[in-house]
Amino acid sequence: MAWPATRAFATDLQVCHDASGDTAIAACTRAIESGALSRRELAMAYTMRGVEWRAKGELERAIIDHTDAIAKDPTVYEAFYNRGNAYRQKGDNDRAIADYTAAIRVHPNDPDVYTNRGNAYRDKGDDARAKADYARADRLKR
Repeated sequence: MAWPATRAFATDLQVCHDASGDTAIAACTRAIESGALSRRELAMAYTMRGVEWRAKGELERAIIDHTDAIAKDPTVYEAFYNRGNAYRQKGDNDRAIADYTAAIRVHPNDPDVYTNRGNAYRDKGDDARAKADYARADRLKR
């Protein structure tokens, strides 16, 4: 009898990953609530749902989901990165920079994190740090 539940769970996790909007949010929620996820899978499901909340403009819900993801597995740098994106969208560049910096500590080779941190520095008027991050992003892209 466990097979159908496992199959449904696997389908929810896949839809959570592959779909968008309300469909993804519902699938992520079912996967999170299934109790069948490892800590890392749970962190990724929260992260993916947070991305969808942000896409809908639900920034507080996105931040909560990314925060929950970080609590479950702080090695999932995408949670820091995406929470930083939500903070930046809210205009909170200091928190965004802190999250981008945390993402870089976990995974220092993603050029998008440096680009987005550079954008946050630029928004704050710190052109020297912005240029340094843009240069680092360019080096990583090569």
